[in-house]
Amino acid sequence: MPAHLSAKEKSEMNDKAISAIILCLGDKVLREVARETSA
Repeated sequence: MPAHLSAKEKSEMNDKAISAIILCLGDKVLREVARETSA
């Protein structure tokens, strides 16, 4: 992470990264569930 960023900017970048990871994982799980043929 660039050193010139403020603590607030670093925190915002981290929050966005975490959100992106969660969305990707959620999408992967949804795709796996959609492939299931029975409950």
